[in-house]
Amino acid sequence: MLTFKQIEAAYWISKLGSFHAAAKRLNTTQSTVSKRIAELEKYLSIEIFDRSNKTTQLTIKGRELIDDFVQMLDLQQNVVRRVGSDVSYAGRFRFGVTEMVALTWLPALIAGIKQLYPDIILEPKIDLTVNLRQQMVTHRLDMVICPAPKTDNSFPIVPLDFLESEWMCNPALVGSKGVVPIERLMELPLLTYAEGSLLHLNLLQALAAVDIKPQNTITCNSMIALAEMASAGLGVTYLPTGYFSAYQEEGYLRPVRTNLVLPPLEYLAVHRNDAVSRRIAQLARETCDFGRPRWRRREEAAPPRTSAP
Repeated sequence: MLTFKQIEAAYWISKLGSFHAAAKRLNTTQSTVSKRIAELEKYLSIEIFDRSNKTTQLTIKGRELIDDFVQMLDLQQNVVRRVGSDVSYAGRFRFGVTEMVALTWLPALIAGIKQLYPDIILEPKIDLTVNLRQQMVTHRLDMVICPAPKTDNSFPIVPLDFLESEWMCNPALVGSKGVVPIERLMELPLLTYAEGSLLHLNLLQALAAVDIKPQNTITCNSMIALAEMASAGLGVTYLPTGYFSAYQEEGYLRPVRTNLVLPPLEYLAVHRNDAVSRRIAQLARETCDFGRPRWRRREEAAPPRTSAP
């Protein structure tokens, strides 16, 4: 008998290239995956995979069938969703976000997903854009939320929002409140986000366009750490405006006006083309908010303190 578990096993082997990787993705054993494929091949009376080489590849007949398998799996999700409602989905969902999402609206997104799919097993991952996109391409993630060019049409894309950033430093580091020429600003150490991030790449490209190559650069894979180093007077940095406005209000950082302004980064939800991934990507669009830190919003919403009588 043909089963969806057999079809699912065939799909993930074709995507990941091995029985071992498919078993890991399906949270089962390699022997179980092998048994499902053997039963599927026996039922269809064909060989779906060529196991003669080191890498597992689809046979000609297997290549003909794999698109039908994808449609069957997608149809299954749609049927379950319509008949049993959204709460019936209980599978795993692996997704990746950048640090800025994690610092701002990731908790709200997770809460929204769990409300929609109470039994879903979520596996969020926080990493640089370049690493997340690679894991998306190799099918280790179901969705990635990151700044990325729209020219990549490998997966469906849902536009989210723009992340505004600005130059910041310790108030004592740059005395002038007027426009500081970028050439003068770059005489200070540049504190920048880690290589492999689009923020870092865009910053270096913008500086290169005006023939400036920073000579004293400190890179770090934590925006919080960059803000702390900048507030300690170690250099100038370029950070998201909304989240780090709290640092400015407390007097630890101040914005620096200069003649080099970068365009905001547009964030996208890049996702697999199945019913659950599409719905969660739309939920990300509804939830996206790069504004003030959650702890700051809680403070503002709290009632004013009264002194003891």
